[in-house]
Amino acid sequence: MSWITLTVPELQEKYTVSLCHLQQFHYIDREAYAKLVFQLALDSHLSKRIVAFWNWLETEGFTNFVHESLKLTDSLRGLYGLALESALCLVCSDQESFTCRDNNLPLMSQVCGRELSLEFVFQNNENAKAYVTKFVRDVCDRAFIDYDLVLRNNLNNHQVQVLEPAVQLLQPRVNNLSLASEEANDADTDRTLFATFSKGHPITRAELFEFFTRRYGEGCVEDIKMGNCRDQSLYARVIVRSPAFITLILGENELMQFNIHGKDVRVRRFVPKRASVAAASVSAN
Repeated sequence: MSWITLTVPELQEKYTVSLCHLQQFHYIDREAYAKLVFQLALDSHLSKRIVAFWNWLETEGFTNFVHESLKLTDSLRGLYGLALESALCLVCSDQESFTCRDNNLPLMSQVCGRELSLEFVFQNNENAKAYVTKFVRDVCDRAFIDYDLVLRNNLNNHQVQVLEPAVQLLQPRVNNLSLASEEANDADTDRTLFATFSKGHPITRAELFEFFTRRYGEGCVEDIKMGNCRDQSLYARVIVRSPAFITLILGENELMQFNIHGKDVRVRRFVPKRASVAAASVSAN
């Protein structure tokens, strides 16, 4: 049983021995989760889904994937690359259809010791989604509860982890992956974030580019389009190279707030105006 569990009476009373055994049995999963949330500062729910997805791969014959992944994650760059490919798999599993310019998952294939592709993930997407949901609920939410407590306690004082560029590992194969959607060729909406700024606290295009590049790697941003305002741009559209980056940046949240050089920046998915109007019309009816 972890020291946090032992020092928090409500946790000890609720789970006692069963939590201890669960954490001991899933010690490798706990190590992987700790690396994702503390070293990469990824969203906790996304990190749980990644660990759950790795466990699903083990049930599909990719033996000891979690254990082998930890050998690759000795460097922060390797961990980031593996997390990016895993997030891309999760995005793929949620799609009804997809196309990709490159089907390979080089880092995950390296961990597996044999080829693993997006096609395999998509062909088994229903099975994968069901397993991930159950594993997160039955294992991750319980076995990682002490780490989640640390995350909640430190939320206000959270320090952003600066990532090493992953471009050497990921380009060109992973950055060229593209999931199909009805809007894939329409303003790249499936790869676009909408960032807003506070009046009187201007953010430049260079500051935005530098922030996302340092935190998520040199292969993250494809383009940044600043809003046209007379005095100060109050918003920007950040186009990333793959939907997987949207998942990495937002996690399961609709809105994320970052601090860039002491200035607040709020980031969410970009929704075209016509889509917003259409949604409002449906709600009204």
